[in-house]
Amino acid sequence: MRAERGRTSAVLMAFALGLAHALSLSIAGLWWLQLMSVGLLALLLTTTVSTQAPKPTGTAFLKPAILGFTFGLGWFVAGVSWLFISMHRYGGLPAPLAATALLIFCAYLALFPAAASALASALCRPGKHRHSKFGLTGYALAFSGAFTLFELLRGWLFTGFPWLAPGYAHVDGPLSAVAPLIGSFGVGAAACLLGALITLTLAAALRGRRLPITPLLVCIAVAAASLLAKQVNWGVTAGSVIRADLIQGNIAQDMKFDPARTRAAMLAYAQALVPGRAQLIVMPETAWTLPWPMTPPEIAARIRSALGDGALAAIGMPLAAADGSPRLTNSVAVIDSSGGAVARYDKVHLVPFGEFIPWGFRWFVNMMNIPLGDFGRGAVDQAMLQLDRHAVAFNICYEDLFGDELARQVRAGANLLINVSNIAWFGDSHAHEQHLQIARMRALELARPMLRATNTGVTAAIDHRGQVIARLPGHEFGTLSVSIAPATGLTPFARWANLPAWLLAIGLLVVGCWLARQADPLECRALQ
Repeated sequence: MRAERGRTSAVLMAFALGLAHALSLSIAGLWWLQLMSVGLLALLLTTTVSTQAPKPTGTAFLKPAILGFTFGLGWFVAGVSWLFISMHRYGGLPAPLAATALLIFCAYLALFPAAASALASALCRPGKHRHSKFGLTGYALAFSGAFTLFELLRGWLFTGFPWLAPGYAHVDGPLSAVAPLIGSFGVGAAACLLGALITLTLAAALRGRRLPITPLLVCIAVAAASLLAKQVNWGVTAGSVIRADLIQGNIAQDMKFDPARTRAAMLAYAQALVPGRAQLIVMPETAWTLPWPMTPPEIAARIRSALGDGALAAIGMPLAAADGSPRLTNSVAVIDSSGGAVARYDKVHLVPFGEFIPWGFRWFVNMMNIPLGDFGRGAVDQAMLQLDRHAVAFNICYEDLFGDELARQVRAGANLLINVSNIAWFGDSHAHEQHLQIARMRALELARPMLRATNTGVTAAIDHRGQVIARLPGHEFGTLSVSIAPATGLTPFARWANLPAWLLAIGLLVVGCWLARQADPLECRALQ
């Protein structure tokens, strides 16, 4: 009975730690909470493998998998609960079905921390070696390596969903300095390593044991690397600035595709244009729900007149596919004073269920009333907008989750990144602040400023160091006028994308396993 209560308490604790982990990724500045939650998970996992069994058993590795899964369930249910809003309120899916779909999706995501927890335990047997001078450090290394390895897989498998990756909690923390070197996944690896080492070392000290020197040296090495990286200026800003107006339409999602409301929204955007103030006016994703040629003539004329001084308007809208296929693409059209499109960007990384229908799931999409649900895919390499001798690269909505794809744009010469989004699908939820953290991480990794024009928030300007220099309040109609300096220079992440993070994850796992196997079982029993 006591053992059963202990197992239940461990599962509840893992779930609570997952909730805390989600909170650290939703509120800026809570990087310490991310360290604490993942560190306590590592401590919890060290008690799941029996120290008595001469060989590891399947049951022994099932326990850490269950704890990792429960941690992940708390992490993702709390973190992406806003998906329920899109499916139920705007998609029309009955609440029980929407809640079930959310739980199934979160259970899939939770398989990744479950597999990481099981792998680290299988390779290091932390219950056996946790008190040895090498076992503690070895397990912490293997744990962070396995965690990062499966986070990288989560960001790639089935087109990837790296939302809520641990590194995003650290855009305001000391580990942010290494983002240009190893990217958000590498930051997450360093955070998991520090969290595990600090927690396991403190737990050993509280048990009255002498503090081992090895984990302290590793912590010092990580801190030193962060301090050194902070001294490097990865991006060089241009001498000139680009003047931009970012328009936040605040169009209610349930009214967005109503014909009368569509016309009113287009008119409101057109009236917000101020001639002579900006070189580039940016409107959110699907600000137009119709292709540009279908714009009412009087609205198109108003926009042309506002652009008479040579300014350009970048408008999110569906467009006929550039390759001549019958599909529409989710695009940005750049309009000049003649009313013609001088540039366009077609979204490449489409959202499953929102922008394309995965094989075998059309029945699910048919249950929801979501228009424009099956877009065509843009070409991987697209020409960038040239503005005042600077190259401007667009990305749409959650494309900015994929740092490796934006790195490709920077290698091609992009000096300024612009994200257009419409996450009104998720109501007034924490998705907005999470998305802002993601955009800030991209600016840090690539040393490029990022402008964000969104429908309901967060419309903001971010400099090449990842700092928000201006933003609009959410859920209000408004225009954010900013002057932003484009940047040049390639960070290591821009050159190699996620390759260093993959190598780091594998290296941590290999070195951690080797260290754990150096632990002397006799020493472990003597210390217990």
